[in-house]
Amino acid sequence: MSCLTDDAADAVRHMSEMHVADESTLRLMEHLFNCPSGSEMLHSLLDGKQQVVAVTLFKATQAAHSKKLIGFILRFFADLVVCCSVVGEQFGVPAAEKLFGDDPAKCFLYFVTTHRGDLGVTDPALFLAATALRYGQKEKNEEALHRFFAHVTDVLSVETLQVSDVTFAVQSCAIVARTKALRRCFFEHKMVQFLPRLLFDVVSNDSASIIQLIYATLLMAWLLSYEYEGVAQLQQYQMIPHIHRVLQRLQKEKCHRVALMTLWNMVSAERRYINHMSKPSATEWVSSDICDLRRAKDGKGPAFIAEMVGVGMLKTLGQLSRRKFGDEDIGILVNELKHVLEHSMEKLTSFSEYRGEVLSGELEWTPVHTSVKFWKENAGQFDNNDYEVLVALGRIIMTTHHDLTLAVACYDLGEVIRHHPTGKALLLLPCMEGVKGRVMSLMSHANPEVAKNALLAVQKIMVQRWEYIQEQQQQQQR
Repeated sequence: MSCLTDDAADAVRHMSEMHVADESTLRLMEHLFNCPSGSEMLHSLLDGKQQVVAVTLFKATQAAHSKKLIGFILRFFADLVVCCSVVGEQFGVPAAEKLFGDDPAKCFLYFVTTHRGDLGVTDPALFLAATALRYGQKEKNEEALHRFFAHVTDVLSVETLQVSDVTFAVQSCAIVARTKALRRCFFEHKMVQFLPRLLFDVVSNDSASIIQLIYATLLMAWLLSYEYEGVAQLQQYQMIPHIHRVLQRLQKEKCHRVALMTLWNMVSAERRYINHMSKPSATEWVSSDICDLRRAKDGKGPAFIAEMVGVGMLKTLGQLSRRKFGDEDIGILVNELKHVLEHSMEKLTSFSEYRGEVLSGELEWTPVHTSVKFWKENAGQFDNNDYEVLVALGRIIMTTHHDLTLAVACYDLGEVIRHHPTGKALLLLPCMEGVKGRVMSLMSHANPEVAKNALLAVQKIMVQRWEYIQEQQQQQQR
């Protein structure tokens, strides 16, 4: 053992004294401690010995009492699992508890809870606990899963997120999320709510560590986006604009790849939902979980594509499509998403789509409202059916108590006045009686969004009026 480091020598001596390994296994451990991480020699030594190594290291941690020794063995154990996933898979073999002499997940979580504040112990222990949960049987790990998510919730709930404090918690969540059967646990424990903060509200002096955390966060989001409940919650917690910011601000291809794959899963889920609702008798099998999407957007169903268009994703995808990526699949994904959004944009900004939204009595900042092209091309259609849509818009302004709907309606009225051939004259129609006065009174509304858009509407009315006066003066001068 002369060539071993002091920590490795202590670990081998401990294994020998505690009788957790025979002589041949002790010699194997000595060689493993000396091997560079990820080397061919390491994989050669592990070949066929993954189980005995996993059991030996596990029992060594359970028999250790020194914090230094526990931390060293746990870190080495975690490094081996990273290099050779088969070592970690041993936690999920039949009768694993009998093989290891105890429940691996619970034991690793015990180290996490009893060594709080010592990242040299808690980080590798949490990583190994997540690995044990990933490969273990869910029904046998209910208590361990509860303890795992309780710990992660505590870590991510602090006021200031330090990268060094939260990275392993996020990476461990991504490990657990790789198992489909465990993803519902994330929704039950409300883990999706933490994702937006992890992307843009962390503290560190090391930009590389921030990028690694962002990647791990996106990886978790991507894995959860394979579940219908997952995509619904990603929208609920406003992940689409945050993912958009990642695409705008970061240059790392691995972050772009996972961000784009997450968006694509959301697009695919919405398409399947729409197809299922329009053709419920179709022969194609669809998971019953698709009904989870009905709860999206406050019960209105998924509108992921509309939100992507609304946050300006098309422009960003256009910029990315001109970029040369080392991974060709990223470019393909960019173009496919761009095509879907462009195709949807035509429908989202159609007058029939707008008419349906106004007649429903509930308005949101969907793409149609802020599309200059829509207003220029469709202002004249407000005359149709005895000003049907204009009347409905006026009725919303006069009667609704929903602040968001009111703000959007004020904005829309200003755009109609601005682009319609008769402009302000529309407000003189009998069906629009009282609307102008109502908009003016809304300039002092308690909700700043309503007040702002009411002011914008009044300004557009006045500007349109002055433009009319100036035009009349010019005609008289001729």
